[in-house]
Amino acid sequence: MAISKVCVVGSGTMGSGIAQVSAQAGYETTMVDIKQEFLDRGMSNIKASLGKFVEKGRMKQEEMGETLARLRTTVDMKDAARDADYVIEAAFERAEVKLPIFAQLEDVCRKETILASNTSGIPVSLLASATRRPDKVIGTHFMNPVPLMKGVEIVRSLLTSDETLSTSLDFVKSLGKETVVVKDSPGFVTNRIVTLVFNEAAKLLEENLASIEDIDKIEKLSHNWPMGPFELADLVGIDVVVDLLEGIYRETGWERYKPAPLLKRMVEIGYTGRKAGKGFYQLFAQG
Repeated sequence: MAISKVCVVGSGTMGSGIAQVSAQAGYETTMVDIKQEFLDRGMSNIKASLGKFVEKGRMKQEEMGETLARLRTTVDMKDAARDADYVIEAAFERAEVKLPIFAQLEDVCRKETILASNTSGIPVSLLASATRRPDKVIGTHFMNPVPLMKGVEIVRSLLTSDETLSTSLDFVKSLGKETVVVKDSPGFVTNRIVTLVFNEAAKLLEENLASIEDIDKIEKLSHNWPMGPFELADLVGIDVVVDLLEGIYRETGWERYKPAPLLKRMVEIGYTGRKAGKGFYQLFAQG
């Protein structure tokens, strides 16, 4: 199946990043969201990201202009998705938000259109249940920040067809990404691992073993990580971390995924990380 038109549902950090790399790769890309102000913010993020590429010499000014010319926005789902060959849903990471989107896409899209989700932990089979084309539903879990991170988890459900998988692999690789195919299991691979790191780091802080600065420092020095667990949690969003942990815990019953109380308290008081302007480093930083 040839892909020329792409629709991205959601214009937040992940949605705008996916829309950017899609347009950069030469695809006519439409980004859709429920409010124009969300789309304006997403486009602003895309322009800033492309501007940094130009500034660093990784892209020419005319290439930036060509990329932006391939991008359009709308608040009308039918307008955005009716002619799309490939749709990537990148809405808020809650099943109750994503399921109605997939039901709507089922009604709007052509029968051959592939419906992908950027979900980081919700079962792809559950999302597919909202459609009449479960063979054409797949997970494409991009990493944050999308324009810079190379890895993408391709999540195949029990009903995802070979053709959908093959087309998705080719498409994602055309975006300059590298892929790994994983089974449709709670948390997939990346979040089965990284959520445990976040959870254990929070427990270390609860036990006052070391400061957040020193915990981040020793992990970066010892494992060559570019960011420590608290820096990364602030970037990802502490509410997202809690949702992921609770989702895996609910699906499996494994106690190690039960969110540390500190993580839940931080969400309750609104300290959810960079997007809120306050996270671990605002609450616990020394000095």
